[in-house]
Amino acid sequence: MFSPNTLAETRELVKQTIHIQSENWNEKYLGLPVHVGKSKKKAFAYVKGSMAGKVYGWQERLIAKVGKETLVKAVAQAIPTFAMSCFYLTKSFCQELSSLMGKYWWSQQEKENTLHWISWEKLTRSKAQGGLAQFLPRIKLKEGYALPADLAFDPKPGVPLRSNPEGPIFFPNTHVLDAVAKDGISYSWRSLLHGLDLFKEGYIWRIGEGTQVRFWSDLWLPRPWSQKVLTPRGASLLEFVSDLISPITGSWDEQLVRDTFWPVDAASILQIPLREGVDDFIAWQFEAKGNHTIKSAYKLHVQLEKNERDGNAGSSTGLPGNLDNCHDDSWKRLWKLPCPRNIQMFA
Repeated sequence: MFSPNTLAETRELVKQTIHIQSENWNEKYLGLPVHVGKSKKKAFAYVKGSMAGKVYGWQERLIAKVGKETLVKAVAQAIPTFAMSCFYLTKSFCQELSSLMGKYWWSQQEKENTLHWISWEKLTRSKAQGGLAQFLPRIKLKEGYALPADLAFDPKPGVPLRSNPEGPIFFPNTHVLDAVAKDGISYSWRSLLHGLDLFKEGYIWRIGEGTQVRFWSDLWLPRPWSQKVLTPRGASLLEFVSDLISPITGSWDEQLVRDTFWPVDAASILQIPLREGVDDFIAWQFEAKGNHTIKSAYKLHVQLEKNERDGNAGSSTGLPGNLDNCHDDSWKRLWKLPCPRNIQMFA
């Protein structure tokens, strides 16, 4: 239950507080390692072992490409998902998993070291981009993405991160988006903070009463090309969105908004509806209902990677609101052709 570095007095205090009479050390809990030491590769070796066991078992059979695709998507993809949803796996370890699946995909009967005709990066692209879409997501195989999809974010300090309304408080003095890693924190919390780096690229504030949103620095403008204001702050003393709302009418103080911001920002601000009696809240801007999903986060990650490769700005503020936009539908038309699946894969 306790790490070896925990003082005896601290152990007794914790045991008395939560009414534990005796303690016992288990290596795993719910299939996940309880303690992750310096060697992350050793702690999660069971993931690679489970996947390797499946792969080597399949190699003994003569399976066509269509069958391999089904096994990879339905079986191999499910093995590391649970661990990756809770922990940040190192890039080297994820590359080993990718290499394992790549060797299996291109292997022939009794021949493991065969030529890989297409790189794994191209193979894991979406179907609209010429890949096979649903292989192990590169967001996980490259960065061990760890962020539960059903978390609710509350703007008030003390209740910023919880899995349900009655859940415990995790960040008593700050908002989760402002939290930083400190020495001595558990690997679970460090993994969660790592996953939040991607979440910060896709969230947006929805305005209620405007008391929680700092309009100079926060992302809150509902437009596809920049959610931050472009107007420089200068000597302005205004800080919160509520400062721009008339206390008499409860609507935008239009004259103040136009005097404070450039026309392009003022036009976007005045279009935002206000909700009297409703707290400001955080939403995921790439879903219509505002709920964070792993699917949309993966698409965002892929788009950010593409922008980085092309030399474009890496921030999501320059991305379109719809991540499914595709200018060339050639691959989509190919996948819809009335022909066997293996011929589509060969193409």
